[in-house]
Amino acid sequence: MMARTIRTDFSAGQACGKYQLEHILGKGGMAVVWKAWDPETRQHVAIKVVAESLLADPGISARFEDELRRHARLNHPNIVRLIDTFSVNDQQCMVMNLIEGESLAALLERTPNHILPLDVVVRIFTDVLSALDYAHRNGILHRDVKPSNILLDAQQHAYLLDFGIALAVGEARRTRAGGRVGTPEYMSPEQIRTPENIDHRTDVYSGGCVLYAMLTGQPPFTVPEQENGTTGELALRAAHVKEIPVPPHRRQPSIPLGISNLIMSALSKDPGQRPQGCAEFSRLLLAAIPQHSRAPAEGVSTRSPLRFAAMIALLAAAVGAIGYVVSI
Repeated sequence: MMARTIRTDFSAGQACGKYQLEHILGKGGMAVVWKAWDPETRQHVAIKVVAESLLADPGISARFEDELRRHARLNHPNIVRLIDTFSVNDQQCMVMNLIEGESLAALLERTPNHILPLDVVVRIFTDVLSALDYAHRNGILHRDVKPSNILLDAQQHAYLLDFGIALAVGEARRTRAGGRVGTPEYMSPEQIRTPENIDHRTDVYSGGCVLYAMLTGQPPFTVPEQENGTTGELALRAAHVKEIPVPPHRRQPSIPLGISNLIMSALSKDPGQRPQGCAEFSRLLLAAIPQHSRAPAEGVSTRSPLRFAAMIALLAAAVGAIGYVVSI
């Protein structure tokens, strides 16, 4: 499929609704994200705009409207906040709070061996589980939990990003029947086998994959770099459905056995064998921490010489996720 070219009438310095556009934070097949100034609150915000080249596609417009409606239902300290929505020249816009920070993926990438200390992992991951539990209790499945969809601020507070392919319980799906959405390294077996029949435990599995990656330096299943692409994605999906991952403590002996066992439980092929919700996952994780590891430590700083704006991470996640939906 040929890549879509993004055209936009917007330009730096232009008014967009009541906001003043400053510069593009990023762009992709679905949207353009601008850093903008809100003169009323005197704060910077991020504005996500549907790409002009997709305005004629009613499916894309409907999906963006779904994202707006779902995101508007969520008000949680660990979820990036939707501030405003409007349209300019028939282009839909969503305004979100701009949080200076970096994605969990960026932090892992710059950390030796891509492994974080246990206390840092627990602090970040319990924030993520809190956000997911809140979304689930409000009837929304995220469906694309992964490190690039988790933003960290300078104090290591975590924020869940990108509800572009989230699904409200009982909501009609916008993708083709049988279409699979998500990121292959972090997809649950049921997302792959029966995407039309999933529940909140799919996010438990994906969260388990993220926890595995934070503690071992890699997701449960990977493919060699030369096998990336369609073949690699098929191999990853097959692994999630059929293979048992190496227990985390065997990859990294310093991982407490109780936490390793909990991760393996979260990665069960059978949703009924996993923690039955993210609140339970969080409780079990905290209970599995050895006593000698419970004292707070300095952790790993999330500050970086080249700090990422929050919505760059959001856009990267949205482009990757929604681009995958469009292409299947």
